[in-house]
Amino acid sequence: MKKTNTLIICTILLISGYSAYPESFSIGNEDDWKGTGLYNLETTAGRGGFQDLIIKTTELSPDDQTDLLLPFNSNARKDRTGHYRILENPDYNQEFIKTGSGSATFFSGKKMLLLPEEGALLSAHTNWEDFTMEFWLYPANPREGEQILQWKGLGRFESHIYSQTVQCHFLNRKLVWSFDNFFQLPGSPFSHYEISGDPLLPREWHHHMLRYNSGTGMLEYLIDGKPSAILYTTESGNESHTVYTPKIGEEPGALKIGENLTGFMDEFRISTAFIENRSLNRFYKSGYGLSAIQDLKYPDSQLKSLKLVKNTPGYTEIFPYYFITNNRLEAEQVYSDFHGEETILGAASKWKSFDEMEEESRGRFLILSFLLYPDLKTDRTPYLSSIDIEYTPSLPPLPPSRLRIHRSDSGSVTLNWNASPSSEVMGYLVFYGEKPGEYIYPGSPLDVGNAQTVEIAGLSPFKQYFFAIKSYNAGELPQYSDFSEEKTIRP
Repeated sequence: MKKTNTLIICTILLISGYSAYPESFSIGNEDDWKGTGLYNLETTAGRGGFQDLIIKTTELSPDDQTDLLLPFNSNARKDRTGHYRILENPDYNQEFIKTGSGSATFFSGKKMLLLPEEGALLSAHTNWEDFTMEFWLYPANPREGEQILQWKGLGRFESHIYSQTVQCHFLNRKLVWSFDNFFQLPGSPFSHYEISGDPLLPREWHHHMLRYNSGTGMLEYLIDGKPSAILYTTESGNESHTVYTPKIGEEPGALKIGENLTGFMDEFRISTAFIENRSLNRFYKSGYGLSAIQDLKYPDSQLKSLKLVKNTPGYTEIFPYYFITNNRLEAEQVYSDFHGEETILGAASKWKSFDEMEEESRGRFLILSFLLYPDLKTDRTPYLSSIDIEYTPSLPPLPPSRLRIHRSDSGSVTLNWNASPSSEVMGYLVFYGEKPGEYIYPGSPLDVGNAQTVEIAGLSPFKQYFFAIKSYNAGELPQYSDFSEEKTIRP
């Protein structure tokens, strides 16, 4: 008899789809991180032909000190500040880049031509103070005559017309910056300054920065963040109070970039400030991700494991966290309040580290977050391929079986049934009504606790009634089984 009962119970479990076995799913891999919020992160070709997450390469953004910014990511009609109108674009390359998502490709006479609008530093009658010019450059083979940038204009001094030029070009494998009548004293517009740095090797990326301090007249040229040359735009050529400062004349011309150059350029910028520090790392800032709210379908489902599939070269790091609850509104609030590291370190943080996962981490709604940090010394990013989640669903109980019903002489009806085969059942609800499948009647449903029999009185004689039972379990949010088989009777 026991073997027969066991076989019946197992058959019911299989047919009903109830299972106490863990289930699993992944974020990443096949879903390509769709639905996951990414902040300073991007995807790249990764493990198994799927997409890995990495930190975005550093890309300059305009601020109140930016006069001109060209990220060189795609064709544009104006620069990022709107101060310059682009009349001619070079080709763009989305594969060979230094930062951002693209670079400018110069060859066969390709160049960029920009016309200053009103308010630009290169517009008419502009008096400059501090400034910085910078860009990344990859020359194929530095040759004389290759122009990195060139600007020409005309000014008027008393009854004389004079020309102005600013040039950056190759000479003897060095970049030479020359300025004619650009730095001026109040009583004289005429001057010539030239500064050059160390020789450059072909087919290598280098960052070039020219910065000027109007208080001292110091003009400094840096390559890859290291000083390569310095001069003073003063009468003596040394630091003094008599400083030649930049001034644009009456008829400024267009700015040419990359004329006769063969190679690549990235992140061209002119700032109205003497930039003290500029990170040259491709991966400089951290990034974070936030999964969509994952519905585990059943309250009090238990997390079994959370694992990262990752690659953290050097001193790169990935710190994963999770939050789980039975309350959908709480999950939505936690999701909307997440702001990366700031939230994790908050005094009232509800997030837990993967390493601190408790045995009783239960809930229905799961959110995952992860912080990615670069190695600033080796300029590398971590790679996150997927997050693998395993949990045991807290399934609702099975209904009771073999519902039986009979009338008594007093006009009441008595119901009894076999207990639900599910463990942790705390009680039963008795449903009844006057239509099949519709159990709407005063007193329905009736909670009988863990009893397996009940007498129901007060029913109308001769009227047909329909009955069914549900079982329920314990928990913060009790779960209810499906209805048992339905029985009917007339008292």
